[in-house]
Formats: sequence, C-alpha cells, structure tokens
Amino acid sequence: MLQIEQLQVGILKNISFSLEEGECLAVIGHSGSGKTTLLNAIAGYTDYDGSILLNEQNLALLPPWKRNCRYLNQRLYLFPHKTVDGNLNLANSKATMEEKRQLLTALHIEHLIKRYPHQLSGGEQQRAALARALIHLPDLLLLDEPFSSLDWQSREAIWKVLKNFIQRYQVTTILVTHEPREADYFSDKQIRLHQGQLI
Repeated sequence: MLQIEQLQVGILKNISFSLEEGECLAVIGHSGSGKTTLLNAIAGYTDYDGSILLNEQNLALLPPWKRNCRYLNQRLYLFPHKTVDGNLNLANSKATMEEKRQLLTALHIEHLIKRYPHQLSGGEQQRAALARALIHLPDLLLLDEPFSSLDWQSREAIWKVLKNFIQRYQVTTILVTHEPREADYFSDKQIRLHQGQLI
C-alpha cells in the first residue's frame, strides 16, 4: 500500500492520495504540471516535505537503492557494456536462466539475450529495460511515459504483457502518461495534476 500525505516538492503543493496493493494509478496532466517530480520524490531522487509511506514504511528513511521501487522512463538506463542477460543479472543476481528466459519470451526478445544495447532497436531496448525493471519483483512500479517513443503496434503488445504481469503479481503501479488510451487501459483510477495541484 502506498500513502502520500501533504507532499510538497518543486511545483507540487499538498498532494495526498493512497493506493492499495495491486492498484494502478494513472497520473495525467500537461507538461510541467509536476508528474515526473512526483515520481522522483517517491523514488528518492529529490528531497520533499510531507510523508510517503510504502507498506507502512517511511521512504524518507531509506536511500533510493533500498526502496523496493522500479522506475522506468524514456531514458532506459541500460548499461551499454552489458548484454541483455548482464543487465538482468545486475537487477537480480539470484534470477535463474529459466526465469530470465520466461520474462524475455513474454516480451518477445528472448532471442536477444546475448546482445548488447547498441545492437538492439529502440523498441527492443525498451523491452529489455522493462524486463530489467520486472526481473526483481518490486513493491512499487513507477512508469514515466516509457512507451511514448514506440509505434502503436509495439506499444500495445508491451501493454498486454505488462498489464498481465501487474495483475498476476499484484504490483502497485503509478503510470505517468499523456495518452488517454494508455491511462484507460492500465489504471484502476486516475488523477490529474495542474500547475502542481491535484484536481
């Protein structure tokens, strides 16, 4: 469960909401409304006032790498000197080859497991980054328009895989998106930010 109370950071003013385990919240709003700032505060990339509790634990007491959150955006952050397999190992060194192959097969990139990021197309890199985010089951998945650079066919294929994963493992998720269809497809509920305020 995620509970945010009176969050103030950057443009954001007195943001409060809660999510039950396994719920998906879509956050919509114009550019500059504070959507990414919200995710950065939850992930621990920026200081804030107010409280953020994940499973009743105060995230302010934990550094980013100790918060069981996975953050996926357009920038991917795949390690260029590591293969797809190597990137998955960095995210979860205990994952078996069978677990890695199952996940990559679901994302239709199992055949690319030994390739490096520069050998992948943009869509393939996006899928590899998603696999890295999911190989270690997170308590909270943060998605900041990660699919906006993909064509619709690729986007909808990844949507299906990701939604099945979220539902199967009851992963609490926050999705920032400009795309109404994406918000409607994933979310149990939606909030809109406007000039840093929740409306």
